[in-house]
Parts: sequence; C-alpha cells; structure tokens
Amino acid sequence: MITYIRGTLSDIDENIVIVENNGIGYGVSSSMNTIRQLPAIGSEVKLETKLIPKEDSLTLYGFYDKEELKMFELLLSVSGIGPKGALSILSSMTVSDIQFAVAGSDAKAFAAVPGVGKKTAERAIIDLKDKVDIIGAFEAKITADLSGKKVSPAVSVKEEVLEALVALGYSASNAARALDKMTITDSTTTEQLLSDTLKQMSFL
Repeated sequence: MITYIRGTLSDIDENIVIVENNGIGYGVSSSMNTIRQLPAIGSEVKLETKLIPKEDSLTLYGFYDKEELKMFELLLSVSGIGPKGALSILSSMTVSDIQFAVAGSDAKAFAAVPGVGKKTAERAIIDLKDKVDIIGAFEAKITADLSGKKVSPAVSVKEEVLEALVALGYSASNAARALDKMTITDSTTTEQLLSDTLKQMSFL
C-alpha cells in the first residue's frame, strides 16, 4: 500500500502530476482541484495516494489532502462510478460542493459533470446520503472564513440556523449556500441570522 508520496514536483501533464523521488518520476493521476493547489514546478510536494490495480496496469491516484482522497474513495463506492468518473467529479466539484449536493439531494449538480449521466447522478445521491457530513463541512468552511477570529460563537450560530432552516423544510444544500452569502460576526444572534437568511432565500 502506498499511502502518500513526497518529492519534487517535476511536471504536470494534463491530469498527471509527475513527482520525482530518489531519481524516479512517479506519474500520479490527480483531480483539477488538486492540481490548482499545487506549488510551482521544482517545489516539494506531498500527495495523499491510493493505488488501484487492474489486470494490465497499476495506477496511482494522488490528492492534495486527505479529505479529497476520502471523497474519491466514497465516490468509488457508488455503482457506475470508476476512478476516471470520480476524478472528473472532483475536477468539477469541491469536496464541500459534493457534500452540499448530497445533503440537498441535488442530483443535477452531479449530472452537470461531464461523463456523469442522470441515473449515475441519482445513484450517487442515494449511495452517499449516509456517508457525508454536511454540518462538519460547513463548520470547516466557517472556520476557514473566520481564520484568526473567535470562531466558536459564529459556528454555533450558523449550525443552529442551518438546522432551523432544514426543520422548516429547506434543503440543506440551499440553506448552506444562502448562509454562505451572509455576513456574520461573533455578536450575530441566531434570530438575526435566521431572519436575514430567510430574506436572502426568498430571492433564490
């Protein structure tokens, strides 16, 4: 098992990242999300990897972080999605996009990915429904957005509002997108944020 590879970023050829380690250049199939986050050619890089053997080949897939690798593995568990399809999805959608789409039963988001048909998109929603964490993903995004600030009160308020919107019948996907557009500070109250978000959603 090859869990990660660390070395010098030698080249990028379409979706193949070449990492040189001890004089050997390893070709690693990667998503565009990963490729967009890579440092300059010649820099040191570390990719989280998964080796997938076939009868006539061994292909190493690599990702910028463990979250994307985990999502890649979850996508492979969906009937009709192989490594190529999973990479295509992760090239068109971020991990958070996928989590929000699954939570909101938004099959159209998957169907918009090249090579993913309607049936496969619907299957992805069904197969991944109990495997993704919408709240966890949303917390992570809030934490990143409020880097350097006291995040606990803000996270708590957004969690409460998200849960309230879902309880009111809104999809988690739409609720999360609406909340993402809201301005929040540590002094924002749940009631204020809920009211402002409901107004925002009326225009969606």
